[in-house]
Amino acid sequence: MNVVEVNKADYESCNADHPLHKWTTGARRDVVPLNDTRNYYFISGRGFCYGGMKVAVRVENRPPPPTSAQLTEKSDSSSSPIVYIGQLVLPANFIIAALWDAFTRIWNDGKDSRHMQRHNKGKLR
Repeated sequence: MNVVEVNKADYESCNADHPLHKWTTGARRDVVPLNDTRNYYFISGRGFCYGGMKVAVRVENRPPPPTSAQLTEKSDSSSSPIVYIGQLVLPANFIIAALWDAFTRIWNDGKDSRHMQRHNKGKLR
């Protein structure tokens, strides 16, 4: 199984002919650094993209925490307690690792299924 990073147009058309980057070790240990604030587009490089094996990741900067003036201003205008809901940000490499694991499991399950069908074909008579 291989995963390729592509641009948006290639992502939408499942075209792996012009990858920006390629991961092909297949060891379920590839780490994709998502260090820049931008959109990333990943597809399966073996045609599984047409079946939906693709993912777009948007990396954003964390929002700044509210200032004490903003908190005071809100508490004066309302009697309800203020609850600041922080943005849960999962490490992007965890997301890519989980997707890679899913890709390889699906790939290996398909191989196992085809093997079992061939193996059991003669036994069903």
